Amino acid sequence: MKNAEQVQLSKLVFTHNWEDPRSDELALNIQADSSLFTITSGGCNVLGFLLKDPKKIYSVDINLAQSYVLELKIAGFKALSFEEFCVFSGLEKNGNRELIFEKVGNHLSPDALTFWKANQTIISQGFLMAGKYERFVIFAGKFLNFLQGKKMVVGLFDPKSKKQQQEYFDNVWNTRRFKYLFKILFNKWILAKRGLVADYFHFDDGSSSFSESFYKRSKIVFRDLPIEGNYFLSLYLLGKYRNRNEVPEYLKKSNFEIIKSRVDRVKIVTQDAQSFLNGLPDRSIDCFALSNICELMSEEETSRLFRAVLHTANPHARVIFRNLMIPREVPEELKNSIVKDDLLSEEIFKMDRSFVYGKVSAYSILK
Repeated sequence: MKNAEQVQLSKLVFTHNWEDPRSDELALNIQADSSLFTITSGGCNVLGFLLKDPKKIYSVDINLAQSYVLELKIAGFKALSFEEFCVFSGLEKNGNRELIFEKVGNHLSPDALTFWKANQTIISQGFLMAGKYERFVIFAGKFLNFLQGKKMVVGLFDPKSKKQQQEYFDNVWNTRRFKYLFKILFNKWILAKRGLVADYFHFDDGSSSFSESFYKRSKIVFRDLPIEGNYFLSLYLLGKYRNRNEVPEYLKKSNFEIIKSRVDRVKIVTQDAQSFLNGLPDRSIDCFALSNICELMSEEETSRLFRAVLHTANPHARVIFRNLMIPREVPEELKNSIVKDDLLSEEIFKMDRSFVYGKVSAYSILK
């Protein structure tokens, strides 16, 4: 079922999650036997949630291609060993992925099998960085490497104390060229070409433009958060993971068998979020990971979504909600029932390793 007011998507946008799962885990406080509602996107965080031993995960996306991404990953867990999965995903460079796909295909739905047979280039290269957004990340990373120089980029990842990292950013990394990058990619003319008016945006950090706001957020990650372990940073700058330890949880060997044993708890749904939630019983969901889907909706549609969240939420359910560029918030009339945790929201925003989101906020349901 499609909602006429929501932007419709059909092409493969993400093969990776760009929401930091650490923020999700702190905001949601997932318990064993919890029921989760989450946006599918690249499927990485959905699989990571299984490590918390939830009873059920409803993984919902309006984009059928995103459902097929998660279905492919789950089929890989069912059909493959960990080492085969590393080859198939692209984490391991060498291997016959087309041959491995024959095993995986036996666990796909007929429609998903048809989709992936039509996208054999992604299969042959590995799916990790194959979506539209991931290709943009690779391009932007190459551009940044050109501006900063390869030596400077390599130096950023050298082991450092916190003080040394801050000094490296202040004295080496934070060049005019680095600042210029944000003005190139996020100036008002570029935004206008995408149908967005820069003056429309509101920035809680006091910025006057998206480029300034994005620069401030990146500064926190490059300067103040640990570089080691931040796989988002290595993807932004190198276009790949630096090693097998700095990867999402679903790609770690120690977690593979646990996730494999629980993948049947995931129900993949291709539908707009509001319509799906309206079809669920009252008081049936404990945790909601909404990502930034409200940027694809009108304000009226956003209001209807949060009313659907409220009626399906168990008492004391938790919500995490993000904005990228277009500001959206819990409707005023629902703020006494969907209550923002200001301190936790500030904490998870400041520690967010992905840094692309203008808002990362946590809420509790009171009813």
